[in-house]
Amino acid sequence: MNEGEAESMIPDKQIRLLADRMVSWQTPYGRPDPATCPFIETGTLVNSMNFHSPTFMAIGLYMAHDIVGESSYKEAADRYITAYLACLRNPQHRPDFYTQTWLKHVEKNGAVTPEIRQWAINILTWPFIYGMALAAYRCFREHNPYELAMESMASAIYEWLQHWRWDEGSYYRVGYGYLQRCVIDMGNSDDLCHVGRGLIGYHRTTGRRDALADAEALAKYFLNEFKPGTYEGCWSSQLGTWLINPTTIEGSEHFSSGKGCEKAWGFSSVGSIEYLTELGAVSKDQHLRTQIAQKCASSMKWHFDACQFDDGALGMREQDDRWLGMTAGAIMSFIRVRDAGFLSAQDASTYGNRARAAREWLLKHVTPDAIDSGGYLNVTGQSAPKPLDNLAWLFGLTLQGLCMLGRL
Repeated sequence: MNEGEAESMIPDKQIRLLADRMVSWQTPYGRPDPATCPFIETGTLVNSMNFHSPTFMAIGLYMAHDIVGESSYKEAADRYITAYLACLRNPQHRPDFYTQTWLKHVEKNGAVTPEIRQWAINILTWPFIYGMALAAYRCFREHNPYELAMESMASAIYEWLQHWRWDEGSYYRVGYGYLQRCVIDMGNSDDLCHVGRGLIGYHRTTGRRDALADAEALAKYFLNEFKPGTYEGCWSSQLGTWLINPTTIEGSEHFSSGKGCEKAWGFSSVGSIEYLTELGAVSKDQHLRTQIAQKCASSMKWHFDACQFDDGALGMREQDDRWLGMTAGAIMSFIRVRDAGFLSAQDASTYGNRARAAREWLLKHVTPDAIDSGGYLNVTGQSAPKPLDNLAWLFGLTLQGLCMLGRL
């Protein structure tokens, strides 16, 4: 495809529709606004943005700005990221005033469970939050190359992340577990892939080799075969992708039944492929790079093989329900794996056709009504549209995917 043909595939209308919504969902100081954005949790969660969605919307807005040249998109992206960074705090070793205040807020809205009381100390210090922050900071610096004022904050976040290091195979903890089953840490692949995204993003921004070394050490968790109930790995050769987690806990993440070590989902596939393809491009460890190529190609195929409907849309874990964000995410995974050189010519052709079918479905369904409904089209109801923050997160992936369609 030549440059003119690629430009003709850029869906300007859909990009502007979704990006304009994200701009309208923001307060003047940068956080998602519960008065205008319907996809914000309130009540007993961390606060009314829960730190899931802002960085993904920001990255999508930066990409939209680069494609269509609308300055308000970059301005909103800058604000989303600066608000996000401003809220983070260093890890605590015992409950403090903030923890107690937050628990009192929770008590007003429902019972305080043993898990909430145990891990309340970690509010705003979760490893996935630090990882998302560093991944977004990379985009901030790319679009504000002369702005160094927040470099000290990014450096602090990287240092705070080391609080979560441990000697188990996952390299980092996710920071929460399941007390009733004596699980000290869930080891969720989705949490940790965002740590990886942050580490490689921070390395690409600063050149720090310690961040690259951490990203390589963490990658082994994604490349090693899982053993139920351990932290040796989260890869399933049987499924051909990453598990939700390696625990035997029932009902992980969106799903009310099934063990974490038996299930996979699109969130982990999309995020892990982003992290590992970036790592593979800079690592000098040839064995690591070979494993990355095999695992990323396999997981991309799993996402299409297990989750794609006949009309091109993709589900979250299987052909469960149609999701704009999962469809866009699968397209991005194909592009990343293909561009990294991880596919044979035959696989590039086969899955390229499937990605283009996903593109056609996506373009037809990025509409005002679809945005109002959370980017979710119910089929079986097995992948419920909750929590609300994740819907805004998926809209961020949708916008990113729209901006990459010209590369198909």
